[in-house]
Amino acid sequence: MAVLFAVLIFLAVYLFGLAKKLTPAAAKLVLSYLQRETEGVRQLKEELQRLTMEQDSVSIKDEFPRHARLQRKISKIRDQIKQTGRDKSTLAIKVTWAISAVFYICYGLLMMSLMWRYRREPVLLLPADWLYPLGGLVAFPSGVSGAVGITFWLVVCNRVSAVLV
Repeated sequence: MAVLFAVLIFLAVYLFGLAKKLTPAAAKLVLSYLQRETEGVRQLKEELQRLTMEQDSVSIKDEFPRHARLQRKISKIRDQIKQTGRDKSTLAIKVTWAISAVFYICYGLLMMSLMWRYRREPVLLLPADWLYPLGGLVAFPSGVSGAVGITFWLVVCNRVSAVLV
């Protein structure tokens, strides 16, 4: 039973480590859904292309006022498109932060609940002489001689899963 429990804890820690690596991909997936190009932005881009073509056909020397009006319209549309891009960047930062926060909250709650629930029970029992100089540290907080406590086991699982992921 103890070995199965230790393996289950390791798998949980490993899966959370894997999920941490996949957080940017999850954020990208959510953003692809949230940041679809709207009809308004598509119309702005088409209008910009049309105005640019019209401005290219106008001679700046012969029709300066018309050319200047077109330039002001083009600048205004470009500013609107840039503002939309800044809004998308802000949303991307917020979504990435929110997904990371949810992940770390779940991970922290899992670790705290495991440490609280199994604080008095050893995860593994080994011969006491195998752990001789560090037996008390390894057994913390269970206090059982020759035991591997939940705190030590979680630290080991975190380090091993960090290497594997």
